[in-house]
Parts: sequence; C-alpha cells; structure tokens
Amino acid sequence: MRVLLRPVLVPELGLVVLKPGRESMQVFHNTRVLVEPEPKSMRNLPSGVVPAVRQPLVEDKTLLPFFSDERVIRAAGGAGALSDWLLRHIKSCQWPHGDYHHSETVIHRYGTGAMVLCWHCDNQLRDQTSESLEQLAHQNLSAWMIDVIGHAISGTQERELS
Repeated sequence: MRVLLRPVLVPELGLVVLKPGRESMQVFHNTRVLVEPEPKSMRNLPSGVVPAVRQPLVEDKTLLPFFSDERVIRAAGGAGALSDWLLRHIKSCQWPHGDYHHSETVIHRYGTGAMVLCWHCDNQLRDQTSESLEQLAHQNLSAWMIDVIGHAISGTQERELS
C-alpha cells in the first residue's frame, strides 16, 4: 500500500507529523516506511491511499507473442514460476461462469499460460477450449511477465513500465 500525506513540520522539535486516515494506518504497522517527495504525476491526487500502479503493457496485445515464446517464459523462471506466482497472487477460482466453486484451488495450464481454478471448475474445463479460457491464461501470463520484468529492473512494482 502507498499513501500520499501532507506533512506538518515542527522545526522547534525537529519533528515531522503525519496524520493518516483510518484506511492508511496499515502502512505504519511495518517497522519502517519509505518517505520520498511527491512526484509531479501525483500533484492532483488527494491525500490518502494511492491507487496501485497500473501496468498498461499487460493489456498490450502486440506483446503477447513475445510473452508466449517458450524462451521468454524459461528466462522468466519457467512454467513452474508462473504457477507459484499465480498461487501467491490469486486466492480463489478465476472462472466466473459457475454457481459452485470449491475452496481448494489448482493450477490449470492452458497453452503457454495458466489460471487458478477450483477443483470443480478444473474438472469441468479440463479438455475444453474457449476464447474466455485463452484470454484468462494470456492475461495471467502477461501480468506475471510484467511483474518479473519490474522486479528485475527495479526490484519493486512501484513504477509503471513502458
């Protein structure tokens, strides 16, 4: 979580006071926080929680052949690393078309991508092909690639890649 706050300087005591709202307090439960000047791109944002960085490259369809290339997937850690990333970031079944979802999830490989499905949906979709499944697998593959690239470049996801 990132927050944008207005500091109150108390020069006589050498202190800076920050007054976060209730929704921003979570960031201060860490042992340390990073403080840096407000970037120009955030000048018009109100104080409080800052939206997560949007990565437009995830939605760029022209990058899909690159992201889907086996050599690129291997360089990013391989299909196993994609599965691990999905299990860390997605906690429930990604298939929206169904009345019942079991609490236990599995990785469902689809083409060069993958998705998190509950065991019930995995059994229903195992040998099926559809544009929806392909789109979901590609979306996960692209998001994982952008995450891996972001960490390799700067070690964080705080910057938008272009």
